[in-house]
Order: sequence, then C-alpha cells, then structure tokens
Amino acid sequence: MKSSSKTILAVLAIGLFSTGLFCQQAQAAPINGNITFGGSVELDTSSAATATGVILNGWHGGSTIPVSGEPQVQSVDGDFATFVTVGHGTAFASPWSFNSGAISSFWSVDGFTFDLLSSTITSQGGTPGSTGFVFVTGSGTASGHGFTPTPGVWRFSTQDPPAGSPPQFSFSASTAVPEGSTVALFAIGVLGLIARQFLSRKAAYARHYQGGRLPPTARSIPWP
Repeated sequence: MKSSSKTILAVLAIGLFSTGLFCQQAQAAPINGNITFGGSVELDTSSAATATGVILNGWHGGSTIPVSGEPQVQSVDGDFATFVTVGHGTAFASPWSFNSGAISSFWSVDGFTFDLLSSTITSQGGTPGSTGFVFVTGSGTASGHGFTPTPGVWRFSTQDPPAGSPPQFSFSASTAVPEGSTVALFAIGVLGLIARQFLSRKAAYARHYQGGRLPPTARSIPWP
C-alpha cells in the first residue's frame, strides 16, 4: 500500500511540474514569428560584389534621391503581427560590418529589439558595377513586449543598382525566430521518460517482494 501511494505521489509530482512549466510558458513565452524589412543602404564600396559592410548612417527608407526616413517593415507574422505595423520605420545600428561580432540593438521597431550575436557573408560575387551581389546571415536574440528573449536568424541581401543610378543599394532583410512550444514539448517528453522508468522499477521491486524474495540489490535492479 505504501509502495502504491509513493508511486501515485511521484506521478502527481511530475504532473505538477509539467503544469508549472506551462504556466511559465504562458507568463513569459518565447517569440514565434517572422519579420521582414526593406529600404536602401550605402555600402563601403561602389559595388555589392566587393563591399564589406554598411557605412555610418547608411540605412535609409528608399532608393530615390534624396533619401529620407528609415528602412520599413515589409511583412510580419506570428507574435510580431500583434504589435508591429507594416510600413513602420526601423532603426538599424551602423556602421555594420557584414562579418560582424555582437551588436546590441542591431534593429528595433514597435517595441521589439534584435541583438545581433554575429554575422558573416555567405555568398558574394557578380560583376562589380552591374551584377554585384552579397548575401549575409547571422544569429542573435529577439526580445520585447514581455516575451522571453528568443534566439533568431538574421538574413540580409543587396545587389548593385541599375547603371547610371546613384549609389543607393536596395536591400531586403528578415529575422525569423522558432516556435517556443517545441521547448515545452521536449521537456514534457523528458518528464514522461523519467516517469516510465520510475514506474518500471517500482513494478520490478513489487514482483520481487511479493514472490517472497528479499528486495533487489542495486546490482540486480537499479533503484533510484
């Protein structure tokens, strides 16, 4: 009877722990969603094929001269959609080297901030002055509006402007963050495995004891 009671208590304890995990997720859940940006940039060379970064105050809202404003939000989904308005200006840190280390508040808009951890050029080439291009990826942490700071992926691309146009390079960029519920599901799976092992060992102990044998030693049946 005591063994049965302990088993029930153990299962209840695991259940309470799982419930607590869900409460914590509800109070401070990770961000889930995607946000994209567009505008123009001034690079540190005359071609995207040779550029290494964006110059100081080089982020702009459009490709026409004179440029004005900030790069704009192009699309949002997931948790971003609740708080961010498409078309709003976004503040970007500058200067920015494509092969970069950590940059705090790399971008911020409507209460969300992305802290860049690192970035690197993943592809660059073409003919300078005509078909030059560069693609950059990075990683960092998105936060804001009471959400748990969440790891995210940063992507950036730009290409040479048409012949004869001023050196304003149109760009597109995005930040994507994973679905936070996968963390909770993983934790619940681990708890379920622990519970299964616990109950299996309790059952083995009961079989030995009811058969008139002495309780198993640590060598015969592992005991928690």
